[in-house]
Amino acid sequence: MDLISTGLSGLKAASQSIAVTAHNVANGNTPDFKAKRLDFEDVAQGGVRPAALRESQEAAEGSNVDLTGEFTNLLVQSGAYRANLKVLQTADEILGSTLDLKA
Repeated sequence: MDLISTGLSGLKAASQSIAVTAHNVANGNTPDFKAKRLDFEDVAQGGVRPAALRESQEAAEGSNVDLTGEFTNLLVQSGAYRANLKVLQTADEILGSTLDLKA
């Protein structure tokens, strides 16, 4: 997998995880709602892909959404998103330099 594909898979993974977090927060007051987590697996050629969407097993009366944990996850995934954007910017710079050398 090339650098661009690796960066794009990371962006997609972070976006999907942010969507799951948003779903959890939106349903935080729904009775008996169980928070979900998206697990990822490494791709042999580079990058990641979703492996499983699992439901939290934490026991709680009503919803088991922990807003502190959800917002912590949001910060982590935002950092992952920014890091993968940097990978794409670097790939763009490398490609631009390569094309400049060929010209």
